[in-house]
Amino acid sequence: MKQESAVVIRKICIWVGVCLLIVAMATLALWRWNIDRSEKRSQYYVDTLQALIPQPQNAVPEERRDNTMSVLSVDGTDFAGVIELPRYESVLPVCADWGRTSQYPCRFSGSIYNSTMQIGATTQKGQYDFYRELSVGDQVIYTDVEGNRYTFSITSLRYEKHADQAALQREEAPLTLFVKNIYSFEYLIVSCNALY
Repeated sequence: MKQESAVVIRKICIWVGVCLLIVAMATLALWRWNIDRSEKRSQYYVDTLQALIPQPQNAVPEERRDNTMSVLSVDGTDFAGVIELPRYESVLPVCADWGRTSQYPCRFSGSIYNSTMQIGATTQKGQYDFYRELSVGDQVIYTDVEGNRYTFSITSLRYEKHADQAALQREEAPLTLFVKNIYSFEYLIVSCNALY
């Protein structure tokens, strides 16, 4: 009797293990599919925005009477521009509204025109998965939807536990990027100064 129940328990454990392995493999496949889809969608948005944005002209951040940034709507999502990190061959769309989506970098607050813009992103594949390689002096290019092209240089990098306004404004910078590490839940705060 004890042997029969031990055999039954062993069979149940094997079946549970096989089922858990199948679920884990399916979850991994779904995760990879979502990342691939997000990368393709990001490229679609970049291509669409670059086709709609007037020929980019170099510009410098300067105060305007109205610092409100224009947006372009593509498939129901509003975008404020495109951000590039040439060293990493990264070109990504920038959503206009924080919290609308986490698949692409988003404008958190501020405006490029009055040098207060903050852009948030994550380390997921297809965004800033190369964030640990960023270094002071790397070039960052932001093009708004009006075709104004702003060039910046990374001046500092620091890690924080939170990306609240106090952390983001610790250093005065015309452009601040923050990247959330989706695995360790830390933030890399990247300060950038304009190149004139």
